[in-house]
Amino acid sequence: MLKPSASLLLGAMFVIIGAINVWLILQASARVNNSRASARLIKAHRIGGYLFILIFCVLSYLMISRMQDSSATMSSGTLGHMTVAMLLTPLLFVKVLIARYYKNYYSLLMPLGLLIFVLSFVLVAMAAGPYLIHNRNIRSISLDEINLTNTTMDFTQAAATMQQRCSLCHNLERVVAARKDARGWLATVNRMRQLPASGISEADVKAIVLFLASQHSPAQSDAQASLAVARALVNQRCSACHSLDRVFKTAKTPAEWRETVNKMVMEAQTDGNAGIFHPGEDQQIVDFLSKTQTPEVVNQRVAQASLAASDGTSLIKSEIETTPLPLAKPEHLKFKTTILIFAGCAGAIVMIVRRPGKIPPASPLGTMIADVTTQATPPAASNDNSVILKLVRITRQTLDAQTLRFALAKDCHLAAKPGQFLTFTFLFDGKKVVRSYSICSSPAATGYVEITPKRVANGCASVFLNDQAAIGMTVEARGPFGQFCLDETRHKRVVFIAGGSGITPLMAMLRYLDDYCLPTAVTLLYCVRTCEDIIFQSDLEELQTRLTHFQYHLLLSQPPAEWSGSKGRLSREFVESKIEDPASKYFFICGPGPLMDSACQILSSLGVPPEKIIQESFGGRPPSGGTLDSKVAEPGLTVEFARSKKVHSTRPGQTLLQAAEQCGVNIPSGCRQGQCGTCRVKLLEGAVSMDAEQGLPHDLKEQGYVLTCVGHAKGPVKLDV
Repeated sequence: MLKPSASLLLGAMFVIIGAINVWLILQASARVNNSRASARLIKAHRIGGYLFILIFCVLSYLMISRMQDSSATMSSGTLGHMTVAMLLTPLLFVKVLIARYYKNYYSLLMPLGLLIFVLSFVLVAMAAGPYLIHNRNIRSISLDEINLTNTTMDFTQAAATMQQRCSLCHNLERVVAARKDARGWLATVNRMRQLPASGISEADVKAIVLFLASQHSPAQSDAQASLAVARALVNQRCSACHSLDRVFKTAKTPAEWRETVNKMVMEAQTDGNAGIFHPGEDQQIVDFLSKTQTPEVVNQRVAQASLAASDGTSLIKSEIETTPLPLAKPEHLKFKTTILIFAGCAGAIVMIVRRPGKIPPASPLGTMIADVTTQATPPAASNDNSVILKLVRITRQTLDAQTLRFALAKDCHLAAKPGQFLTFTFLFDGKKVVRSYSICSSPAATGYVEITPKRVANGCASVFLNDQAAIGMTVEARGPFGQFCLDETRHKRVVFIAGGSGITPLMAMLRYLDDYCLPTAVTLLYCVRTCEDIIFQSDLEELQTRLTHFQYHLLLSQPPAEWSGSKGRLSREFVESKIEDPASKYFFICGPGPLMDSACQILSSLGVPPEKIIQESFGGRPPSGGTLDSKVAEPGLTVEFARSKKVHSTRPGQTLLQAAEQCGVNIPSGCRQGQCGTCRVKLLEGAVSMDAEQGLPHDLKEQGYVLTCVGHAKGPVKLDV
């Protein structure tokens, strides 16, 4: 068992580390604009948290050890202390579970951490408070006769323990009047311990014996100590039947005293008082009386008293003070308790180091629950309805890109798949501007959604979002849309190829895999110009440590002189060096048009089937149907809007959506790349060619629907709008 001072120091460390952890997480929350600094603070918080749990395990071990050493009924203070510790245990367990495996409940981490800190402070204060407040009297004693050497004890606490335990059966005068050596006190306290409801624990035995042996034992030589102990027995045992004057006024030979004491013992047993004499005490009484109450000794005392009276001297000698002995060594800890705590610590380490296998994703589970309890699930945002998002956090990624976190209303959630995008509507100078941005947060994060727009030269929305967006602003969004999605049931081994800001939908997929601990094997090939252009750099580095089956390779086209990694443009050699057996994997490609075209050519040359190449048209890739260079309408290319009763002549390369906007017909739109399907309308007459069809389900296509944002009239057409 640790000394009180060591336990106090350990408790102080426990509280200080808890306070530092609270400060670290608050600092990390305050530095959301600096992702690297925030990541460092969170990492330090994680290390401090594990150290906090380790110290808590040690403190719990010490508490259990003390409880095992005590057979007494727990006091109210001890019961309260144990209750607080029991509350801390599940709270710590839940906090680690959420931090490690259930990121969609991250909002609970802050209140949980504050509650844990408060309870840890109360836990330590309950134990250390009385220790610090009461007047301590620390001494070191050594009792070789009972194998206790160099033992340190708080005499104030030991005295309180002795008074509490011994006063249950008799008054304390009986204790104060007694004089016994260490063996005698040990035997006496052990006898007391056997009594029903004595409440004396093993630790109490040690404290009481040490106190009584140091305070109520003879401080003379062995012979004198034996006489003092024996005299105390005479005072206690013989006075039970008659006055002590009858004893000390009598002088007998040793044989006569033996006969007298034996007679007293037999009378006590006959009268039903056999418990008055304990084994060996009759011999001690006989030895004492044989040495002090014989005729010769009595005459000698009378002569000494007469001589002292005539000389005017005193027969009382001063007591000899004992010298404090060295501090005691701590006791060995019990084996069973050691095994128990070791098993608990091993389980905690396994939970910290090893992540679990596949946890069922939220979306299928949510579907099953919705079938049973529809009313309990918040309504999902429909693709055809807009939602209002509020900007709550901005995190700078690079000089021309930053992550914006928008909070969702409490009664709404986005049923997004990893890789989908939202379509935002902005109003600049009275003009409506529509832009689509990929979601970079995990679908598991049900309370918010994040996008990472990159500033585009002469761009309207991207410049505003990077330079002028402020916390608290609201924006209208629709979605989620898109077919560029990860399906964990089919895509077991995947390769991500990203260029620049094309990393955003792929980051949502990586975070999704991390949140649900999916065993999908992922390799990321990320192509950027310089080190300063790496978006989500700290997040990718952390994911490398968290995802067991994740590999991350960076390719710089304009590397610095000290760069030792891969350089240049995406090439077949680079892909072959990083990907084994490419034909067996699924490829997700997102980035600028030239990069995607090059990646598709490389993969085709490596024998990757087209159905295993999944692309996201990213960054406003121009449609393949032509341009709007000609301002002259081509004869015969007319679009009739049946319900609006308007007819418009289109120009070569002009989309049906552009034609509708020119003549004032409102068709809801989203991505304008044929991905979201928002602009679909039914074709009543004519023929339409589309540059992309990803946003148009097969059944709607068979019913005659077309995507107006990428649809071009091949002659006179009539639309149901």
